[in-house]
Amino acid sequence: AEAGIDASVGSVGDSYDNALAETINGLYKTEVIRKRGPWKALDD
Repeated sequence: AEAGIDASVGSVGDSYDNALAETINGLYKTEVIRKRGPWKALDD
């Protein structure tokens, strides 16, 4: 990597770490973001 940083990746073909992160993100969006929405304008 040009910045001297290695990407954080699991083993090839192992998607379990990503699946866990996506599940947590989905729960967060459901409980926090969508609970307050939907908004029609910036003033809402």
